[in-house]
Parts: sequence; C-alpha cells; structure tokens
Amino acid sequence: MIIVQNYIQSAKVLKKIEIKEGKSKIIRYFCIVKRFKYNFRCIFAVLLIILTTKASAQQTEAPQWVDSVDISLLTCGPGQEVWSYYGHTALRIEDRAHGSDVAVNWGIFSFNQDFFVLRFVFGLTDYQLGIIPMDRFMAEYSYEGRWVRQQRLALTRNEKWNILTAVEKNNQEENRTYRYNFFYDNCTTRARNMIIDHLATNSTNFEIKTTLSTYREEIHRLNAHHRWARFGNDLLLGFRADRAINKQEWEFLPDNLSMDFAVEARKDTAQQPIPSTTVYPQEPRYIKLVDSTFYLISPKEVVMAADADKENSQTGTTITDVISPFVAATGILVIVILLSLTEWRRKKNFWWIDTALLVLTGLPGLILLAMVFSQHPTVQINFQTLILNPLNLIFVWSVTKKMRQHRVHWYYNIWAALIVVALFLQIWQDYAEGMVILALSLLVRVAVKSTQLDLRRK
Repeated sequence: MIIVQNYIQSAKVLKKIEIKEGKSKIIRYFCIVKRFKYNFRCIFAVLLIILTTKASAQQTEAPQWVDSVDISLLTCGPGQEVWSYYGHTALRIEDRAHGSDVAVNWGIFSFNQDFFVLRFVFGLTDYQLGIIPMDRFMAEYSYEGRWVRQQRLALTRNEKWNILTAVEKNNQEENRTYRYNFFYDNCTTRARNMIIDHLATNSTNFEIKTTLSTYREEIHRLNAHHRWARFGNDLLLGFRADRAINKQEWEFLPDNLSMDFAVEARKDTAQQPIPSTTVYPQEPRYIKLVDSTFYLISPKEVVMAADADKENSQTGTTITDVISPFVAATGILVIVILLSLTEWRRKKNFWWIDTALLVLTGLPGLILLAMVFSQHPTVQINFQTLILNPLNLIFVWSVTKKMRQHRVHWYYNIWAALIVVALFLQIWQDYAEGMVILALSLLVRVAVKSTQLDLRRK
C-alpha cells in the first residue's frame, strides 16, 4: 500500500465532512440574513469571518496518526555514469501507522524521449516525480555501488501533514512532470523546496549569504577525476557559470544541501513538541532542523565493493585515461609547429593544414552557437565561441581557395584578432582545459601564414 493513497483517502473523508458542515452553517446564516436583511447585516459579516477562519483552521489541522510519520532527506553518492557524477537527492517517508516506507524521487527520466540529446542541450528535458518502495530504492543504489545518507527532519505534525498533502498533489498526473534545469530546478532543489516551503512561517534561522564559490567550481569538485566530462561541461558553460553564487544557489548539489541542513535550525514549537534535544543557545529557542543522521549504505562499504571489483576486473587503462584534454591540445600545438616549420624550410604551401583547422574548430562552434538559444542561462554567452568559431565553416571554402593561390584571406586575420580577444576575456570566464593551448596553436598558424615571405613561391 503506497503511503500517498492512505493520505488522500483520509484527506477526502475530512474534506467531505467539513464541506457538509460548512454548507449547512452557511445556509443557516444566509436564511437569517434574508429574514433580517437590514437589521443584521453587520452581525452576519462578523459571523461569516469567524466561520471562514474556523473552517480554514479545520482544513489544515493534521490527523493524530501523522505523529507516526518520519520524513527524512536522502543524499546519495556519485555513480559511474555521467549523469550520476554529482549525486542525488530524495525524500524518505516512513509511515509506521500504515506500514508504508517509500522514497519520493524527482530524478526520473528516460533516454527514450524523442530527441533526448537535443532537448537536453537546449534545456528542454522533462523529468518526473516518482514514488517507489524504499527497499527498491536501496537495492538500486546498492547495485550501483553508491552510498546513501539519511537525515531525519525535526518537523511538527502540521508540517508533516502539509508535506504529505503537497507530495500527493505533486504526484498527480498533471503535476508530475517538470522542466529540468541542472543548476536551478533539479532533484535536489525540488526536495529542498518541498521541505522549506512547508515549514511554519518564520520558524527558521536560514540566511541567504553570498558564497566564495561559483557553479563551475562546485561541479569541478565532483568531476575532477573525469577530465573529459569536465572538459565537456566547461566547453558548454559560459561566463555566467563563473559568477559568485549565494547559499541557496549553492544547494543545487545534493551534498551541499545535506551540509546546510545539518547546521541550520528551526524554532522549537511548544504546542507540538519536536523529537529533538539539540538546542541552540538563542532566543527564541532553536533546535537543529536535522534530528538524526546515519548511513543506510556507508562510504566504507562502497569503497570495499569498488576495490573488490577492481581486483576481479581485467579491464586495463583506457586511452581517455592517458590522453587528457591538456595532452590532446598540446599534441595539436606540437603538430602545428612542426608542420609549419617544415612548410617554411621546404618553401611549400601546406594549405590543407589551414583547411583542417578551420573545419575542426568550426564544427564544435556550431554546438556553442546553438547554446545561444538554450533555456540554460549559464550557457548562452560563451567567449570560447570566438576560438571555436562557427563562421569558420562559412569561410573555409574561400580561405582555402586563397591559400591555394598563395594568398591570405582577410577572414584569417579577423579570426586571429577574435582569438586574441578571447584570450583577454579569460578574466571573466574560465575556459575548458587545453583551450588556451589550442588558441595559441591557431595563432601560431595564422602568424606563419601571414608573415611567410616565400608564400607566393611554388
């Protein structure tokens, strides 16, 4: 039995009773007003306000069985797939009264969606809310070798009830799907908002402060060992990913949210005691938002399992482990220098080098150009587009034609100027690994072609 079904059934019964009582009272008072229309107009207004307030209070009052419910924040460690490098967040709802234990997960997606890659690039990927049994959730993360940490939240009865009803509403078919955004609207921010938005008004000491970090620096902490994945991220991210973010924006990552919840506090509500003894020495009396923390799957278990897999595995080092983006860019620089020196010494015209460089830099430039139309704000303005310029594909034919005639096309010099500007703009944007070296290799090639005195010789 899924917990949400129990909640909605209870809610429907309560609402029916309240609606019937409310309607009878309203009709009764309406008859009095009709009979004594002129004499009791003010009295009726007062009674109506009292009645409305009472009915509203009855609708938000939580049933007593909600005391048997525990709501916890689940933080999951990184996986081996690209989309799992940054961890995951979910909510756990344990209902001892009805024998239900489920995970509320906002990270459901499918690669079978039409044009999934294109939709993801343009920020049009749709994710869904999923409510699954806790044992199934744990089995999946145990299989993937990922740790899971649980933080039980110190919530009042009414707060729990508000969260339960909000989850039920969110799980309705028309509300289940949402437009995913890696930084601004993801599984972690959804779980956080579900908790924060339903805490009692002005009950926390949360402060939104500016951090000393950026979006790019935060994801670098988690993809540092996956250099080509980091390269891809840095290539797509523009200068807006390098601005300082505040504490709320910092919580887009699962582990960041978990760390904040561990130190944040909320007011100790005397009317509905909260099962916590940790008190902050402030007035009014504050207690920790997180009542208890423990691992369902510990990081030690994950490390031991990973070491066992390495011993049993016969897979060796892959080429991507040896050739990093830095090594690849350095290789291009060395090749360009060597070929340019050979060209100069032999008095030859290796025009095909320039053609190849234009094509190889223009193709990824198309992707960066497409990012201008993306729904992700942090990728729309990217200074690396000046290096990986999509205009190269437009001018490649005319540039090659001029090169074969032992002349330099004007666009070649314009491209060189744009590359110099791009190197200057690094003040505001961190470029992908090896991008500066690639830019230098392109400038070397332009300089050789522009200054080669024997260019006209055959």
